[in-house]
Amino acid sequence: MSIKRDLMKDKLLDPKSFNTVYISIEDENQVRQEQMETLIELLCDTKYKSSQGQIYNFLKKEPKAVDLLIRAIDEAKGDKKRLIEVCWEADLDCSRHLALFTGIVLNDEFQIALEAMTVIEHMSPDIAVTPVAPLIDKVRAKYTSSDPKAALYMDLMELLRRWE
Repeated sequence: MSIKRDLMKDKLLDPKSFNTVYISIEDENQVRQEQMETLIELLCDTKYKSSQGQIYNFLKKEPKAVDLLIRAIDEAKGDKKRLIEVCWEADLDCSRHLALFTGIVLNDEFQIALEAMTVIEHMSPDIAVTPVAPLIDKVRAKYTSSDPKAALYMDLMELLRRWE
C-alpha cells in the first residue's frame, strides 16, 4: 500500500488546522489528538510497513510532524518503543528533546530505555540544547551499581558530557 505525501499532509498537517484560531483549547486539543493518532497508526500499523520510507521522508521534511511524534512519545503507552525507534531509523533531529529522551532512559523499562539511548547517540553535540548539568545530576542520582541499567546510565553520562 503506497501512501502519497499529499495524503499524509492532508491527514496529519491540514493547513486549516494549523492556521485556525481555536475558540476553545478543547477544540485545538481534539484536532492535535486526531493528528497524533493518525501518525501513530501510520508508524505502528503493519499494513503501512511497506511505506515506511515514504513516512520517514515525510517526517524529515515536516517539522510539525516531528513535534507530533515527540508529543506521541511523551504520551505513549503501548507503542512507545516503536515511536522512539522511528526517531533514529528516520534520522530525525531530536536534539531539542534531549531532556525527554534522558528521562525515558532513566524511568522506562530497559528495552524502551535502550531505544531512547540510541536516539541520544544519534544527536549532534554541536547543537545547543537544554543545560546538561541538571540532566547529568539526575543520572548520577539514579545510578546504583546494582541497577540492571547501571551500564546504560554510565554510557548516558558519557554522552551527556559531549554537550558540556
